Order: sequence, then structure tokens, then C-alpha cells
Amino acid sequence: MKKSHPYKLSYVVQGSPIKGSIVQVDKAPQVGETVQFNGRFFQILEVTELMAPVGDFGFLHATCQYLGDSR
Repeated sequence: MKKSHPYKLSYVVQGSPIKGSIVQVDKAPQVGETVQFNGRFFQILEVTELMAPVGDFGFLHATCQYLGDSR
């Protein structure tokens, strides 16, 4: 996975009714990293490339687990 171009990234929250999110990011997330979206914190469990980059734009999927709400 090339790490120097922007990505469309889909987050799915494992084992939770919390909805995921689709965001644009400048770097690929890493397993174990903590991210925040929709006012909550999540830990990345898995990152998968959905398809080959188109031009300079990549497409990723991240599975994560809910850690807690932001304060």
C-alpha cells in the first residue's frame, strides 16, 4: 500500500450497533492506532485495500472497535 496519497476510508465498527463512517484521509491508518469519528474513539483492528488506487487516490476499509465517547 502506497502511503503518500489521499484515501477514501470506510470504517466499520465490529460487534456494535454504532454506525461506521466514510472519510477522506491523507495517510493510511495503522492497526492498533486510535482514531476519532462521530464524537467517539475507536481502535483500528484491521486495514484492507478495497481496490487498486485510481490515479493518486486509494480506497481502504478499516475494521475497528469502540473505545468510548469523546469528552
